[in-house]
Amino acid sequence: MSKKEPKKQQKQQEESKSKINFEELIMNNLSGFKMVQDNSGYHFTILNLNQKNVDALTQTFGNYKYIESIDLSGNNITEIVQLSQLPYLIRLNVEGNNIKDLKSLANEEAFKSLKYLNAASNKLIELGPIKVPLIQLNLNDNKIEKMDTFDGNPKLRQLYLKRNKIAALTQFQNLPELKELKLSENKIKAIQGVELLTSIQILQLRKNLIEGFDETFPVLENIVHFDIRENKIDKFDEITKLQTLPNLKRLLYKGNPFESKSPNYLLDTINIMVRLEKINNIFVTKQLKEKAFSFAKDKYDREVEQKRLQEEEERAKEAAALAAQQEQ
Repeated sequence: MSKKEPKKQQKQQEESKSKINFEELIMNNLSGFKMVQDNSGYHFTILNLNQKNVDALTQTFGNYKYIESIDLSGNNITEIVQLSQLPYLIRLNVEGNNIKDLKSLANEEAFKSLKYLNAASNKLIELGPIKVPLIQLNLNDNKIEKMDTFDGNPKLRQLYLKRNKIAALTQFQNLPELKELKLSENKIKAIQGVELLTSIQILQLRKNLIEGFDETFPVLENIVHFDIRENKIDKFDEITKLQTLPNLKRLLYKGNPFESKSPNYLLDTINIMVRLEKINNIFVTKQLKEKAFSFAKDKYDREVEQKRLQEEEERAKEAAALAAQQEQ
């Protein structure tokens, strides 16, 4: 085979992509035939174009206004604005493409019904304004580090930003309905700003750069799951600050340096946070609670006995000193 052959094949592939018959492609991949939302009749509502060598979208999609779910994952598209006027589009999956920005989400007149967007594994470097009524947004595995223009969203409940380059929590503001925030494998060093997440239930901060918390951890009444595994927390005292989370049920902190310095950290955790149901992968059973209570009691008894012995020793020294003075 000549050296020119691969280039020839590549050119042919590029030409075939540019000649995609979108009308035919769409028609061959429609499903979900049902009565549509406006009761105007029966239409196909699901479009699956996963790994179809699509590198650009056209206005042809506008002809299929009753589509509710589109899967375009594993292609080479760079923008999604061509889909923004589909009035009934609820779910959009564009994972694994070459999208560099989501500017069309800043338009209040776009994506009026969109609730679920998966844009993981693209080439995003910034999280900007989101004016569409999203409930769930998945931006895992991008390169997001800028959030200067992100100003929250009143409807968003689930925000996934794992494996990006985010360094702070302070810009997660104006998210009154946010229940889940997943920020594992970023560059977060401190948790300033977490107090703004008033509705948060699940917070994942695994594999960041967190060394500790503020003197008083914010009272987050709704949080039930907190993941801080594989950070840089060096002292168990930092974990004791989490007592301000009154309804915490699951705490994951395995892989922090304090483990090797505090061999009884599990029992200590159970005693200071009595509502916990699971620590790492260990369920807090009745037997484990009894063991923790017994450990705490023994520890207290030893401390009391040690204090008593110290006091006795001090009194003995004082008596000896007084006797020595009297002999003089």
